Amino acid sequence: MEIIVSLNKLSLTFSMLVHILHVVSLLTLARASSVSFSTNLIHRDSPTSPFYDPSLTLSRRVVIALNRSFDRARFFNSFLSGTTDIYPSTEMANYLMRISIGTPPQEIVGVVDTGSSLIWTQCEPCSNCFDQDSPIYDPRASSSYNTTTCDSTTCMLFPMRSCVTSNNTCLYLVAYGDLSFSSGELATDTFTMNSTTHDTLFVFKNMVFGCGHRNGGMFSEDQSGIIGLGRGPFSFITQIGSSINGKFSYCLVQMFTHVERSSKIYFGDVATVSGDGVVSTPILSGYPDRFYYLNFLGITVRSQRVDFNTKNSTSMEGNIIIDSGTSLTLVPEEFYNRLQLAVRRSMEDIEPVSPNEQISNISLCYNPQEVMDFPNMVAHFHGADLELDPMNTFVRISDESICLAFAPVDDGVAIYGNIAQMNFLVGYDVYKNTVSFKRTDCTML
Repeated sequence: MEIIVSLNKLSLTFSMLVHILHVVSLLTLARASSVSFSTNLIHRDSPTSPFYDPSLTLSRRVVIALNRSFDRARFFNSFLSGTTDIYPSTEMANYLMRISIGTPPQEIVGVVDTGSSLIWTQCEPCSNCFDQDSPIYDPRASSSYNTTTCDSTTCMLFPMRSCVTSNNTCLYLVAYGDLSFSSGELATDTFTMNSTTHDTLFVFKNMVFGCGHRNGGMFSEDQSGIIGLGRGPFSFITQIGSSINGKFSYCLVQMFTHVERSSKIYFGDVATVSGDGVVSTPILSGYPDRFYYLNFLGITVRSQRVDFNTKNSTSMEGNIIIDSGTSLTLVPEEFYNRLQLAVRRSMEDIEPVSPNEQISNISLCYNPQEVMDFPNMVAHFHGADLELDPMNTFVRISDESICLAFAPVDDGVAIYGNIAQMNFLVGYDVYKNTVSFKRTDCTML
């Protein structure tokens, strides 16, 4: 079975684009039903990942994954400060997804990232490309490939663009914090996805993406590019929003524990988070608007409430980014110190230990053999209280140390990371502007 959805061209501003796509979806439901499907999310450190390095010990994989959190935070801060338009490096992301581009379809393996608002892949002919094991996408072999013109609205919306005057072709450039880059034609083509829900192919026409003929830097030979799930006009979610009713969700299995089970991502009505125990919080405004901002109020550690005292913590503006690509939850140092003190008080009979692996900014660890009862914690968002399990609040570094899965960062961005989201079904509704959470055993989905 094959379902085909045709997408209109992007137009005007991002906010107007989202509104237009929503209206289009309502007007066309009678002609083309909305679609629902799911696919696997592959953690980059699992044995099924093309990034998997069997020479690394389990402890070393954990340490590397946690240290990537601080790299992402630095580059998120560059966005917030307005000093640069670089993207977080693909080396900092955590999950991969398979998708096919073109007619006939050519499969790519893309880094999935809710902190990115772009789709791009390496393209033939590659005048300057990083090594890639799988075949590179060749637009010449696709009957549905088209470049965009310099005077098109699509081209005008892209922040770093140029023009080939000889054929009026729009060119793009993206730069990453580690000096990696991708540049080439801003183009459209047909995207195809296999559903794990049922034996169905979902086909989306006229998807805007970057066809990268010049790419370099810290890219793995086992990946092809980026699949951005952020809020920008070129993200995968924005472009297919009318056909999925603005809904997607994911359920992340516990890292490094259930390596034989993949995490899942859902699109459309199947992504709806409902039933007993669901809590929801608004997606709020923030700068830049490509991120998903929430209003974080604080954490309760057993009976101790630790308030998140930032200038926006009691207003209806976003003060924290929810991000699938960051492992740790990163908070301002002043809040972290108070949180750490509350945790130490709740475990006052146990002496902390130093981690036996080098991890940036992680300072509160315990010997897991000595801990009989971890403190229960509740994360407070506007309108939503999330009861966290120890797997969400502590991460095992080695046999000798288990550490608080929060860390301090300099003034700037706060990030609600993926460890805190594990074994929750996390649902986004970009039309209603809500994020919903439901405690779920993700290995059972």
